[in-house]
Amino acid sequence: MTIDDDMLARRLAVTLAQAATALPGAPADAVGTVRRRFARRRRRVRVLTGAAAALVALATVVAVAGPRLGLRTTPATPHTGIIHLWTLGTADRNPGLRDRIGAFNDRSDVSVQLSTFGNDAYKRVMAGPWPDPAPDVYENWGGASLTEPVRAGHAADLTDAVAAHPEVADVLLPCVLAGARVDNLLYGLPMTGVQPVVLFYNKRVFADAGLEPPRTYAELLTAVDTFRDRDITPIALGGSERWPALMYLAYLTDRIGGAGVFADIAAGRPGAWRDPALKQAATLVRDLVNRGAFGPAADVTGYESGAASRALAAGQAAMQVMGSWEYGNQLRADSAFATRDLGWVPFPRVAGGIGDPAALVGVPANYLTVDAQSPYRTEAVDFLLRTVTSDAYLDGLLEAGEVPAVRDLEPRLAAHPHADFARFTHRLAADAPTFTLVWDQALPSGVAGELLDQTERLFRLEITPDQFVAAMAATR
Repeated sequence: MTIDDDMLARRLAVTLAQAATALPGAPADAVGTVRRRFARRRRRVRVLTGAAAALVALATVVAVAGPRLGLRTTPATPHTGIIHLWTLGTADRNPGLRDRIGAFNDRSDVSVQLSTFGNDAYKRVMAGPWPDPAPDVYENWGGASLTEPVRAGHAADLTDAVAAHPEVADVLLPCVLAGARVDNLLYGLPMTGVQPVVLFYNKRVFADAGLEPPRTYAELLTAVDTFRDRDITPIALGGSERWPALMYLAYLTDRIGGAGVFADIAAGRPGAWRDPALKQAATLVRDLVNRGAFGPAADVTGYESGAASRALAAGQAAMQVMGSWEYGNQLRADSAFATRDLGWVPFPRVAGGIGDPAALVGVPANYLTVDAQSPYRTEAVDFLLRTVTSDAYLDGLLEAGEVPAVRDLEPRLAAHPHADFARFTHRLAADAPTFTLVWDQALPSGVAGELLDQTERLFRLEITPDQFVAAMAATR
């Protein structure tokens, strides 16, 4: 594919995302139906060209809109410019975002226009050369997805602006703000709740087996053996998407060798991939596969399709290691299960490991960053400062099943239906000595792609732990 083809595909993805804001809402589960069909196709065709990806995106829009394709009419406004805000589609789950956009547009000469993207489409659009047309404010995961725009001059330094607004600086969790720092300067503010990876479990299945949720790795192995003997998949794994498998490797490395192991890898220090903790973690992963921890269909079961989550809810699987967003997914899919039989504990500690058992792996938050080259940079920064710690925005996160990244959450939880999970998640984040970003988001895209490929091969028992380490060491 030529550069021109790739640029065309990326521009088409942007156009479709912007057009989608003018389309009527989709029927229930329409997007899920399209995604599941595409996931089945993707297992047969592993690599799509840019043009093919654009066609898939176009097909998705058409399928979702269906025969109701038509544009909403928007009244004329006196606005003199537009702040283009790009986010993932999950941003629509927070009603507070729309509220804050409306409030800002009512008082400002410049309006905010939201465009939302699917996960794969957004990664394609933001990869490589800076998008044209470009966003004024854009969502990112921190890590490499923030460092690269900073180096390219497309991220505004928010350090002084936030320091001048204590109603923002004094409210947000420091460990979350740390995820948006590059060279000790602040380039983003959290737009999502804190999202640590935890171990979810089916309370009913555990009670029937007479087991408590595992707090140690030895207890996890006991649970794996017990459920395997009861013909229940011990751990639901959406292996077809690869990134869920990487969570096990990341947490085991952290528990065995501490957060410094991956910090060295992310910093590109010589020999970092050959730290003994990584090989030991890869060995434990291989042992889990051989032990039958993930059942026979882990490499074809999907997470984004909902298959792994449904297995947990149905009692076909006993556990699932996943980000805290799983709670919201379960709540939307089966609120009775989520509020009655869904349990959660921190990822187990490993005996003999030097990692702090309170350390977290996950996504401290997704961030909103202002393009330093935006003609509306000042107005965009003002929008962020007025939005991310506002009552409407934070309450909207809670309503969506997320846990706001604020220091004092308790006053917002009075009579809240999801208070137990919110308290658990908030306590983990507030007490965490380190909060390591999931590896595929923390690393540059080329290294992350190789890591996902090698992780898939490790889980399929196609390579040994030594071969895994050697392959990753060759990337630096």
